[in-house]
Amino acid sequence: MRGVRRLAVLATVTAVSMGTVVLGTGGPAGAVPGSKVSAARKSADFNGDGYGDLAVSANGHVAVMYGTRTGLSASRHQVLAGNPGTNDGGAYSGFGDSMATGDLDGDGYDDLVVGFDRLAPAVSVIWGGSRGLSGRTPLSFTPKYSPSPMVVGDFDGDGQDDLVAAGKADHDGSVETRMFRGPFGRDGTSVSTSLMPTRITPDSLAAGDVNGDHVLDLLFVGRRGSTADASLVLGSKNGFGPAKVFSTKVDSGSIADVDGDGYADVVLGAGLEGYQPKGVVGGSVLVQYGGAGGVSTTRKPVRISQDTAGVPGTGEKYDRFGYDLNTGDVDGDGCADVAIGVMQESISGVSTTGAVTVLRGSSRGLTATGAVSWHQNTPGVPGVNESHDTFGWRVRLIDMNGDGRSELATGTDRENVNEGNLWYFRSGSKGLTTNQVVSVGPRTVGLTAKYRYFARWLAQ
Repeated sequence: MRGVRRLAVLATVTAVSMGTVVLGTGGPAGAVPGSKVSAARKSADFNGDGYGDLAVSANGHVAVMYGTRTGLSASRHQVLAGNPGTNDGGAYSGFGDSMATGDLDGDGYDDLVVGFDRLAPAVSVIWGGSRGLSGRTPLSFTPKYSPSPMVVGDFDGDGQDDLVAAGKADHDGSVETRMFRGPFGRDGTSVSTSLMPTRITPDSLAAGDVNGDHVLDLLFVGRRGSTADASLVLGSKNGFGPAKVFSTKVDSGSIADVDGDGYADVVLGAGLEGYQPKGVVGGSVLVQYGGAGGVSTTRKPVRISQDTAGVPGTGEKYDRFGYDLNTGDVDGDGCADVAIGVMQESISGVSTTGAVTVLRGSSRGLTATGAVSWHQNTPGVPGVNESHDTFGWRVRLIDMNGDGRSELATGTDRENVNEGNLWYFRSGSKGLTTNQVVSVGPRTVGLTAKYRYFARWLAQ
C-alpha cells in the first residue's frame, strides 16, 4: 500500500469571483483507458459537458472561457480572482503565470491548478464540477520568486491523474521537479511523491505517449547550466526511466503524433537566434519522431523554418519562429498539426507586429504543404497590425466544440500596449479558417483593461 503524503494546506483560502457564466449541467467525462494515442490533444473540460475549456491569465485574475457546440463563446466565461483587492490593473500579480489542467480527484471533472500570486504565494487547485470551477485548496510546494511549471496526467498507468511541478527544494533552495501521485483529496493530500530525473531546470512541461505504451511521458524544456535544453522522461507502471537530453537549444516543446503511426513525436521550438544551426535565421521547429523504444534512433529528425519551401514568410533575424508552439489535429485526419507563434514578425514595415503559422501533419511527418500564416491584417481577423503587438505570443490548439478537430486560440499580452487580447479561429474538414474569428479582451469578461496583460498565459 502506498503511503499518503500531505501537501500542506495553507491557512487562508483566496476568494473566487464569478463573471457572467452560462453553464450547462454536464456529466463526468474522461478518456478511455488503453485507447490509441490521439493526434488531437485532450482539452480540459471543467464542467463535464463534452466541450473543451480554456483558462486565460489576466494579471490578478484568470478568465475561464467555456466551450460550446459552436466553440468559444465570449458570453460563457467565469473569472477567478487571485489576491482580492490588490490586482485591479496595478502592480503585476503573477496569478495565473503558471497553470495546469486535469482531473486530480478522479471525479470525472477536470480541475485547474493555478500558481502563483506574488502578493499571496500559493499554488492552488480549483475544483471542477457540473457548474464549472469552484472552491480552492492552496498547496505548499510554491516557489516564491518564479512561476512553477506544472503539468497533469497519468504518468504511472494507474488510471489516476498525477501532478508534476517544479519548485525550490527546502534543503538548499535549488529547483527540483516532483511528481505528486493522484488521486488528490479535497484537502490537498496526494498518494505519494517522488523526485523526477529531469537533468535540467524546467521552464515548461509537456506530456504525451512517445513509446505507445498508453502511459504518458514527460518533456522538460529549460536550462542545464547556461545552456537551453530539453529532456524526455518515459513514464511507466514500473517508475520513470532515465532522462534523454536532446542536443539542441530550444525554448518550447510539445508531444503529439504528427505522422499518425500511433507513437507521439517530440516537437521542439527554437525561437532565438543563438539556438539555430548554421544557415537558419529567425527560428525553427524540430521534430524528433517517436517509436517503441522512445525517440526513434532510425528516423532522421526534421527541422523546418520560414525558409523551408512552402512555409509562408521569410526567415529574418529576431522573428522568433517557434518561441511558442502547440499541437493538435485541425482537420481530423489523425495526424497532429503544429501551431507556431512568430511573435516578432514584421509585416509591411510594421515592426514586431507578429503572426501565427500552422504546419500540417501527414503520414510522412510534419510538412510545409498546406501551411498557413495569419496576422491582424489578414481578412477576417479582428484588429490591425501595430508595432510591438507580438500577435502569436501564445498559441494553443484546442477542441472547444467537441467535433474532434482542434481550433486555434492565440493571444498576446501586448495588444493595445498592455491590455492584451485573445483570438479564436474555427476549424473544418480542410483545417483552420478565418471565418467568424472570435476576439476576446479584458473588457469582454468584465475586467478593467489597463495593465491587464490579458492572455499572457493560456492553459487547456
